[in-house]
Formats: sequence, structure tokens, C-alpha cells
Amino acid sequence: MLSLESLKQHLERAQIAGHIYQHHQILVLQEPFTENGSALNIFVQHELTADQIGLQFAVEHTDQKLKFLIGVTHSNQDHRSEISIGHLKGNQKAFNLCYAFYNYPKHFFVVETDLYANAEQFKDCLEKQLFIQPELSFLDTATKVNPMGQNYPWMKDYIAQLSLEMKVRIQTSLM
Repeated sequence: MLSLESLKQHLERAQIAGHIYQHHQILVLQEPFTENGSALNIFVQHELTADQIGLQFAVEHTDQKLKFLIGVTHSNQDHRSEISIGHLKGNQKAFNLCYAFYNYPKHFFVVETDLYANAEQFKDCLEKQLFIQPELSFLDTATKVNPMGQNYPWMKDYIAQLSLEMKVRIQTSLM
């Protein structure tokens, strides 16, 4: 298995992000890029409630395997309760709170899976670790209609697709 330093060098060569921040054994991609080098949109916002999700991606180097981590910030315009960076514990401290200037961060979650999990395992992980959170129930109301007239959960799909693409890009950079 690659050393942490070698892992970081592979990620830097792949130009996946503007910066790679190291926190203990975790490498966090800051200012991530799309495959064509433009800034990756890491935010998704509910059209009716203005609840927003901000995403960060990271790799954790453990003794036995590499883990893919997603730092998820939930924010909204309700100023009555707000968390700060001081509320983050353990592995959460590797991440920043990602929210737009007009929102207040409310919750922070870390999703963790094996870097080499297949797409089905990865989506199952998102369901069990993230989408089940009561604080994120607004995601169930974020639906759009596809060309066949069926409702689909567009925010959940966006989070899953963006995260899966970044996971695959990280995997590819290590080949």
C-alpha cells in the first residue's frame, strides 16, 4: 500500500484540487476541480427551503486500507442555532464547514467508506450514514420530474453522483 506521502503526491499530480490539506492521516481536497480543471460545484440547495449542503472530499490512510471520506455541512438561513468549527470532533476536525455567506451552518456529518467500494456499496453507505439523518429529512422533499414524468430525488442524486465521481477520480489517480 502507498505511504501517506506517496498518496499525497499522486493526488497532487492528478490535479484534483487546488490544495490538499493534511490532518493526521487524512488528506482533504480543498478547492476541488472538475476533470477539465474548472472549479467543482460543491454546493446543492433546496429550491423551496433554502437548506443547503456543502461537500468536501478526503482520503484517510489507515494501516490496512484507504478510506474515502465526505464531509457534509448542512446550513440554512435560520440564525437561531449555528455551529462553529469548534463543534467538530475527531476526524471531523480535518474538514472546514462549507456554507454560503448568507446561511448558518447547522450540522456536520462525515460519511466513511472503503475507497474501493463499488457503486452499489457506496450508495448504500450514503443511505445508511447520511440520507437517514433526521436533520436532512428536507432531502426527501427535493424532487424534480424526469422526462418520463417520474419524480426523482434530485438533491440526493446530485450528492451521490458528485461524490461517486470524486471517489473514482481519486482511485484513478492512484493507478
